Amino acid sequence: MRSLPHCLQEMVDIASFAVGEVRMLHRSILICSLLASPAVQSNPAQAVGCDIEHVASTVNPRAQVHIESATLVAAAGPVAAHCAVSGYIEHGTRIGFTLGLPQQWNRKFLFLGVGGFAGIPAPLDGGVARGYATASTDTGHKGTSVEDATWALNNPAAIINHYESSIELTTQALKQLTSAYYGTLPAHSYFQGCSAGGRQGIVQAERFPTSFDGIIAEAPAWSYAKLLTTFVENAKQILESPGNWVPPDAFRQVDRVVMKQCDKLDGVEDGIIEDPRVCKPDLRELACKPGAHTPSCLTPAQVNILTKLQHAGFARGRPGYYGYYLTGSDRSDMSWGWSEWFFGTLPPLADATGKLNFPGDVLPAGADRGKGPNQFILGEQFFRYFVMSDPHYDARTFNIERDAQKLQTRLGNVLDADDTDLGPFVRSGGKLLIWHGWSDSAIPPQMAIELYTHILKDTRQPLTHDPVDRAVRLFMVPGMQHCGGGTGLTDFDALSAMEHWVEQGHAPERIDAWQRIAGKRVRSRPLCPYPQTPHYRGSGNSDAASNFDCK
Repeated sequence: MRSLPHCLQEMVDIASFAVGEVRMLHRSILICSLLASPAVQSNPAQAVGCDIEHVASTVNPRAQVHIESATLVAAAGPVAAHCAVSGYIEHGTRIGFTLGLPQQWNRKFLFLGVGGFAGIPAPLDGGVARGYATASTDTGHKGTSVEDATWALNNPAAIINHYESSIELTTQALKQLTSAYYGTLPAHSYFQGCSAGGRQGIVQAERFPTSFDGIIAEAPAWSYAKLLTTFVENAKQILESPGNWVPPDAFRQVDRVVMKQCDKLDGVEDGIIEDPRVCKPDLRELACKPGAHTPSCLTPAQVNILTKLQHAGFARGRPGYYGYYLTGSDRSDMSWGWSEWFFGTLPPLADATGKLNFPGDVLPAGADRGKGPNQFILGEQFFRYFVMSDPHYDARTFNIERDAQKLQTRLGNVLDADDTDLGPFVRSGGKLLIWHGWSDSAIPPQMAIELYTHILKDTRQPLTHDPVDRAVRLFMVPGMQHCGGGTGLTDFDALSAMEHWVEQGHAPERIDAWQRIAGKRVRSRPLCPYPQTPHYRGSGNSDAASNFDCK
């Protein structure tokens, strides 16, 4: 356990390894000076009182930490009885936090990241049920939903907190509170988050490398500028013609054809496409007959737009991302499929100027406004409130050269988690587990592969240390949509794999995962560390992970 009382020595160690660590050193000094306190006595963990006076008395008086409530919550189902604490930290804005302190503590601390534009802490029940002191944050602002970016308008302090400061400040404050509450330090500290929450984990590994023993970064939005640029560019392609819109019902047929053409390519016909990069679906099989147009067939324009979206970004000479794949797990009834992210629930309509827009911005109040595509909603919110500081900015006017440059000028120093030399994190014993769903239609799977490749290439290690891949692993998940859902291997336990890695020193060589149909586990497969994939041994039950090897 790398605890705060030793952080000044750790800063010296970090700075001695590489030039260019000044920014990280400055951040570490800030955290230490704000939150450093005498070491907590190491006594056996036991539950103590849960009232606001007692919890508030555990807070370091030099930290700007304020407790608003402390309530004893009775056990309910798998969630153990725990002290539910909420409050905030003053740091330019109020960074709200929640903390669950179970009566039967496992002597571990778990911080849960938040996706989108945050504004709402993540639910704590899963961590508390496993005995963790579990924490989360709103990242320094209140939002109506994780798609709401209005808070960022002309609010640089909130933007800095959201993209950089809030996780570290909250982590250190709540680890201290946890230690004081139980009378002993956590034995291990972990982070787990998806999407923008996954980016938060990568930021921690890069900029605050001694805060967590293990970080699970799920579908991390680490290259944020390119990703949000891609969102807007994808939407603009769809809005070029009313014929480009693909209705939600069509994706049942798209899934059927993709699975028919590609399921057997991995050697086993099982409703799972292991590596969609080898799948080149020909959607002309779904082409409508002349004069016909139904949800069960596609027009030439629809075939063309689905093909273009799979090869967007760099493949078209633009500074965005490519790597979206049709995988047979792309419909929305499983979670968030292509309809949710690319097309929305209703077709585009002409606005007052005659240009196409998504219905939510066109129809009058009271009409069925449907739901616009998540990519366009997030992209436009981002450019309106973070980049342009103009609540009326129309993302359809986005210009790649002009607007991307403004984005880089305003936010380049804090936005992207692209300092991929993880030497300080690795040398301090940290472990990073990245996973990404192959069926993710929000963040292209190629992003995770690029991140992992950069980390292996950029991380500098002395010859006396283990290779970087003993501390960093990537797992690609067949049939998994964005952060969950889909028809593939959606049921697995990354946190247990991380515990085994940190606490017993065994890097995960495979993680067993299950496919569920109608809520029931029907088959298992190993998730393999990239670039390995599972291969059937040729005998035994092909629905059992034990009959597959990673190679």
